[in-house]
Amino acid sequence: MEFNNRATKFQEMVRDQSNDELGLFEKYDEILFDIRSRIIKYKAVSVIDIGCGTGNLCGELSEVMDITGIDRSMEMILFAKNKYDKMKFKLGNFLDEPFRKNDVDVVVTTYAFHSLNDNEKKEAIKCMLGYLKNDGKIIIVDFMFADDNERKKCIKNLYSKGREDLSSVIENKYYTNIKELEKFIRVLGCKIHSEHIVNFTWIVEIENKGLF
Repeated sequence: MEFNNRATKFQEMVRDQSNDELGLFEKYDEILFDIRSRIIKYKAVSVIDIGCGTGNLCGELSEVMDITGIDRSMEMILFAKNKYDKMKFKLGNFLDEPFRKNDVDVVVTTYAFHSLNDNEKKEAIKCMLGYLKNDGKIIIVDFMFADDNERKKCIKNLYSKGREDLSSVIENKYYTNIKELEKFIRVLGCKIHSEHIVNFTWIVEIENKGLF
């Protein structure tokens, strides 16, 4: 079936290091394990996973938690549903109005946030906060740079090595600027903690302070 093909290709992409010259999915399984451990540590009962894909992150948690996966691809959802029958699913994206208001412990997203431009990212953060209980958390795993200088330095470095193909990947993607994100989150009155993991991958945690 078509959704099997698309979902299988996704599974291969995140785990096959041979074609991942930028190391975008290095430590993929370790990072997902870390995020599941954090969700458990926070004693979450209800979790929304935006850009859930094939359910790799939260599927196994659905045995003990109320998990809803949101994805814009029906193929991904059907594949995940086949694997995790206790997980709930909804067709949608980051910018949808929250269908549950202020009653979710954790909103998580992995390797999907870079699909949004800077303005959309800000709207997405507000939407994610709209799901959360007071002191609930957003966890974002994605490709990011500490600031614009780091991004420019990376592009220049790749270009100098004759890898215009790889530098153009960076130039054409909306990798988050951590410095600007932190500034925006503090304006919203929320707490933020950013942690560089490997290559371009960061983990950002945002704590809701009851303003949304």
